[in-house]
Amino acid sequence: MKLNKFFKITIGAFFALPVTFFMSNGLLANHLQERVEYELQNENLLACGGGGGGNSPAAKKAKKVRKAKVKLTVKKRQLAKAAAEGLPTAQLESEIESLEALIEEAN
Repeated sequence: MKLNKFFKITIGAFFALPVTFFMSNGLLANHLQERVEYELQNENLLACGGGGGGNSPAAKKAKKVRKAKVKLTVKKRQLAKAAAEGLPTAQLESEIESLEALIEEAN
């Protein structure tokens, strides 16, 4: 019985060790596909100059619009809260209008 177990382990080692050597532990970790995709993507980025930084005018404008949209939602919440409490809302309304104009201008 012990000899049978020894043979199973030995045969398993003869198959598992070369496979893991050639796959560099990718088979055991189940990340082989992701690793291959990463290697291909990394190679393409290096061939294209590293992927860039996103400092173009269009990227800056898009970032400015995203920030304006976030500010707009915050200001609208503040406006609703101030209106519910009966506080003056003229300043908030003017800020909301300016943010909406900025977003509309970008589109």
